[in-house]
Amino acid sequence: MRESDRRIQSRRLLGFVRSVRRRWRLRIALQGLTWTGLTVIAALVAVSLLLEQARFSADAILVGRVAAWGALALAVGWFLVRPLLRRVDDRRAALYLDENEPSLRHVVTTAVAGEVGGSPALRDRTVQDALSRLRKVEGGRRVERSALVRFGLLLGAVAVLGLLLVPFGPDLVRTGASALLPNKSAEEAQPYSVAVLPGDTTVARHSDLLLEAAPGGFEGGDAFLFARAESEESFTRLGMLDDGAGAFTAMLFELAEPTEYFVDISGVTSPTYSIEVKDLPRVERLDLVLNHPAYAGLDPVVIEDGGDVAALPGTVVEVTAHANMASEGGRIVLDGGPTSELAVLESSETPALAGRFTVTESGYYRVDLATEDGQLIPASAEYAITALSDYPPQVRFSRPGRDVPASPIEEVYLEAQAFDDYGVRELLLVSSVNGGPEDTVRIYDDRAGDLDEVSAGHTLFLEEWTLEPGDLVSYYALARDRRPGSEPVASDMFFVRVRPFDVAFRQAEQQGGGQQQGGRQAGPESALSELQRQVISATFNLIRQRSSYSEDEFDENVVSVALAQGRLREQVGTLLQRMENRGMTETDPGFRDVSAILPRAIEAMTEAKAHLDEGELQEAIGPEQNALRYLQQAEETYERYVSQGQEQQQGGGGGGSRQAAEDLADLFELELDNFANQYETVQRGQQQSADNEVDELIEKLNELARRQEQEAERQARRSTNAGARGSEAQRRLADETEETARQLERLAREMNDPDLEETARGLREAAASMRRAGAQAAGSDQANSALRRLRDAQREMEEARAGRAQRDAEVAASRVEELQRQQREVLNRVREMPRDLGEERAREIDDLRERKNQMTEAVQGLESALDRAAAGNRAENPEAARALQESANHIRESKLKEKLQYSRGTIEQWDPESAATLEMDIESDLQALRDQLQRAAEAAPQEEAGEGLERALEETRDLVRGLESMGRRLNEPADPQAEASGEGGEGEAGREEGGEGERGEGEGGRQERGGDPQGDPANSRAQGDPGARTAVDGSTYGGGLVRPRELTPEEVRQSGRQFMRDTDRVREIRNQLRMEGRPAEELEDVMEAMSRLGRENTYEDPALVARLHADVLEALRRLEFGLRREVEGGDERGAALTAADEVPEGYRELVEEYYRALARGGRAAGGRSPGDGP
Repeated sequence: MRESDRRIQSRRLLGFVRSVRRRWRLRIALQGLTWTGLTVIAALVAVSLLLEQARFSADAILVGRVAAWGALALAVGWFLVRPLLRRVDDRRAALYLDENEPSLRHVVTTAVAGEVGGSPALRDRTVQDALSRLRKVEGGRRVERSALVRFGLLLGAVAVLGLLLVPFGPDLVRTGASALLPNKSAEEAQPYSVAVLPGDTTVARHSDLLLEAAPGGFEGGDAFLFARAESEESFTRLGMLDDGAGAFTAMLFELAEPTEYFVDISGVTSPTYSIEVKDLPRVERLDLVLNHPAYAGLDPVVIEDGGDVAALPGTVVEVTAHANMASEGGRIVLDGGPTSELAVLESSETPALAGRFTVTESGYYRVDLATEDGQLIPASAEYAITALSDYPPQVRFSRPGRDVPASPIEEVYLEAQAFDDYGVRELLLVSSVNGGPEDTVRIYDDRAGDLDEVSAGHTLFLEEWTLEPGDLVSYYALARDRRPGSEPVASDMFFVRVRPFDVAFRQAEQQGGGQQQGGRQAGPESALSELQRQVISATFNLIRQRSSYSEDEFDENVVSVALAQGRLREQVGTLLQRMENRGMTETDPGFRDVSAILPRAIEAMTEAKAHLDEGELQEAIGPEQNALRYLQQAEETYERYVSQGQEQQQGGGGGGSRQAAEDLADLFELELDNFANQYETVQRGQQQSADNEVDELIEKLNELARRQEQEAERQARRSTNAGARGSEAQRRLADETEETARQLERLAREMNDPDLEETARGLREAAASMRRAGAQAAGSDQANSALRRLRDAQREMEEARAGRAQRDAEVAASRVEELQRQQREVLNRVREMPRDLGEERAREIDDLRERKNQMTEAVQGLESALDRAAAGNRAENPEAARALQESANHIRESKLKEKLQYSRGTIEQWDPESAATLEMDIESDLQALRDQLQRAAEAAPQEEAGEGLERALEETRDLVRGLESMGRRLNEPADPQAEASGEGGEGEAGREEGGEGERGEGEGGRQERGGDPQGDPANSRAQGDPGARTAVDGSTYGGGLVRPRELTPEEVRQSGRQFMRDTDRVREIRNQLRMEGRPAEELEDVMEAMSRLGRENTYEDPALVARLHADVLEALRRLEFGLRREVEGGDERGAALTAADEVPEGYRELVEEYYRALARGGRAAGGRSPGDGP
């Protein structure tokens, strides 16, 4: 063989051998990298755990870095560098190849070894044989193939694990990896820190210092303050308090020498700080004077040794800072606001400075004093400023409080109530006829505005307007408080529906006499008008509650109302179209009348929807009311023709008219029943949701009451410590109570429930009392007041929940009653169905089939509702829940749904006897179901003994409130310079605001009570002060003898009507008391006096009117006081007509003497009975 060929073959052989050697080295590298990666991950986790135990201190981070990076270097050297540095020559590589490829038979090793010497021919033959065998085994590429794949996958997995572990692994690993990087010093790399305020500082000798510490990068556990005075050798450990916001506080008292301190939170320590102590000025005591805004009507409140402030925005706080040493000046520093200067009080015996600031919003303030070199330094702790919310007034109608029908000549009496924490300024009644211009009447006007609760009545004389059946009178009330620039608050809108005289009179007779304003059982024909009322109410509520919505929420609600108006318009259009398709408008005048009215309603709805689409809510109210008017006119026409058909059916004859009336009734009911059912389904869903929310709020109130009780106990303990500060926990509790009140207010608006509204008002008052309690150390009275109000709200809501079983049973019974009515109509139609086959009989069968389907759906819904009601009342009232469940079981056991479905077949097959028998069987099942529901209602909690007295007390209280409001009008002083009357029928609306300047500032209830250092209106203003005596001429104001002015004719008429109705209310109270076995002879004289006030000739003598009014008011106050003692057991809480927590001794003595005089005389002031003459 030539030498050149021999060299080529040798190079080929060595190439194969060296390729295997490279693959071996690659496998060694992959294996080394895999183990190195695992070592690094293990070291990272281990070092991170150790650093966590050491709380990532700087020393620990240094040791950890050495350990982690040392582990990395050791792993690289041992698993990677050491194997790769080992020398592997060609012979060993050939041997490794032969060992891993047995088919080579060690020929490669022999061929490589033959390179050194031997026979050339033998060597050539050996090399050729080796090359031949290597080609058969792919040049040795199968060697290390599986190992390379295995270690490659392992290395990839380790790399992925490492990459995911840092960003997505436990926090301590991520934190540890960041700390181990050498790009920062150990101190800078510490992830955990403790921020301490004020850090290094200088304070006045013998002053206190509040320290605050907050953990950084971790959640705090136990926190300790380590402090060491200059004269001490070791640090003293003090526990720190959690402030609930993630920080900790501690107070160092009486700092007399330089002090070092640091904070340890869960093992993480802060740097050591120093406190320099110098003879600096500091505040030893703060005296405050709260000058409330003039509109609140509260006297200035003096607080000695105070600090925290809880007051209305606009309150001017006069601050007197008593210092430990003389200071040239100082300032009051507000949190995030301007500062005000402090001036030295030269007249003070001790060093003192005075200044003032105005409460604008919640925050903090402190006092800075000037040192000898003129530098201003903090000289007091930071005190909290709590800006109390002045909520707008609440206004509602107590009578009638709902939509009412009336004839065109009736008198409709309305009574509006308004509530405000600091006094109601005026109460207006706004009415409109058929969506026309609004007419405003002022029914209460008091410049002093010292009544927190106002009740005022007004009579609408419908005969003075030109009204026709189907017309609509809308009305609502506006209330304004005494706050300057306040906007009036509107009540819900209600409607007076003008009906034909004979219909209204017949309904009044059916409802038992004079209850002519009562409602009626709504049938399917009223579904459209009811939904249109809902659209009007929703639009009006969006207008009056605009400020409570965000822009997005408001736009969304407007779109919802517009969609509802559009759907209702489509429904009316469908009804009109079907009437025309059946040709009814051409055959009967009744159909023509209805079809002539409905297009007007559609036109008005179209206009209203256009305004709603443009967001013009105020402009949409008029067209919406016009649409309601036309719908009601169509319903009136429907009812008139149906009633005529029924009368003709009872008297016989008139078959054509009777059949037309029945066709009209069928059309209305078939078209509107489903619509009404959908509306009722939505209402039931809303009621269920409201019940669930009430349950949640009751649980929340239970928790709030429990926590408030604990806070009241802490307040009582703190009140014994001089200079103690208020409670931050109490302020947080007030925030939660206020949020609960807002939820309850929203629920009350959605459900139109005045009782829930009243409960929400009580919760707001509780929150205000909590804020006052949190602003002062001696706030136990306010804390207890808040606790009482919370428990009252809790009791009221639990009482409301207890009545659910009866409500559910009564609602279900009314649904069964409606099913019975429909079933009787079905039975009559089955009996009168035409016997001849034809179009008329086919249409009748289709109508009955549709009616059966609707009734089946109604029964199905009733069954589900009863199951839910039983489950919801099982805990509160198991007996009633069992009766409700039995009612649901009765539906299933009687196969009522199946019978309704099956009866469709008997009608279609026309088996008269079987069909009538089955229909009577269904009617019998419905009656049995109604009886069962009646038993369920009886099983609900009934009125307990004494509840009649509670109702009488509440009714008496409302009467007193109304008479107090009327007294502002009857006892206005005669002022020749003031306009005394309005114009036309405006009553008091045209009277100029004024004429009250002669009222004194010392009215009962306007004096500040000493037990209310923060100005609680419920405690500082006695509502209806029983100690206010009556002057001879009837004037009760100002302590002077001012003759009342003469009333205008309209005022005389309105007052007379109100007294006539109040006489009926007193009579009802008397009857209620007699039913409870309580004597009520004193009310006879009251009724006699009120009857005299109901006669117009009595008003010729204004002094007599004022005197009679005062005597009636005093007698009813005495009755209210007696009833309250009986209902509440005569305890101290019940012995007051106000919500006061504390009463000054002088005032208490006056009240006690007043009631002792009443007990001795048994008559009103002056020894007269209310019915006596002048």
